[in-house]
Amino acid sequence: MKARHDARGKPRVNLQAESFSLSSAKTYLGRLMEKAARGEIVYIVRGQRRFILQEVPPIDPIPVRPPGYFASCYSKAEIQEENRLAKASVVRAPKDLE
Repeated sequence: MKARHDARGKPRVNLQAESFSLSSAKTYLGRLMEKAARGEIVYIVRGQRRFILQEVPPIDPIPVRPPGYFASCYSKAEIQEENRLAKASVVRAPKDLE
């Protein structure tokens, strides 16, 4: 005897609920994302752990600094001293390895 399918095509998961198992969340992920986008709380349960699905606001881009932005931060003597110390702190590979 063959199993009959539901003629109405209704999902077997109640999408009005707040909590969903991981397997049903994977099946209906698109619909759950739409629900979360509307501001509704969606919990995904895996064993004893619960996770929340929510929309993240867009991140503001980091502004580009104009040329010379840090020009007044260091004096010429400080820059030369930092460059001299940086050259001395580099560990060079032994010449016999090349």
